[in-house]
Amino acid sequence: MTDHSPEICRSECLLNGALEFFGDCWSLLIVRDLLQGPKQFSQILRMEEGISTGTLTNRLSRLVSLGVLARQVCENDRRAVSYELTDKGRALEPVLLEMALWMAEHTDTEFPPEDLEMLHGRAREICQTRMNRDG
Repeated sequence: MTDHSPEICRSECLLNGALEFFGDCWSLLIVRDLLQGPKQFSQILRMEEGISTGTLTNRLSRLVSLGVLARQVCENDRRAVSYELTDKGRALEPVLLEMALWMAEHTDTEFPPEDLEMLHGRAREICQTRMNRDG
């Protein structure tokens, strides 16, 4: 299945395609958490937003099938499974950063200055890495 297959996109609009690709906020929150490194199912389940077991199972399966996540069975315990981002999944980091920065800049909500500086710093790092790679 390609990213532009009828199962993913209802129209030729790229924004619509991106929104259809993810489907809801849970997928992006899972990606957010996995940007910190691989996690087991139970660790992801404990995210502060309170995802249900069924929803998490569904989203993880979908993200694996779309090539955003890789599923790894732990060698020492065949029942334990961990998930990590693929290159495709890691490429979402700048998108998530920009969404968070937009929220901070366009709402009346006060965010801790250290959180904003961390986001801005990471965005600068990504930009610099891209310039070095492409330039």
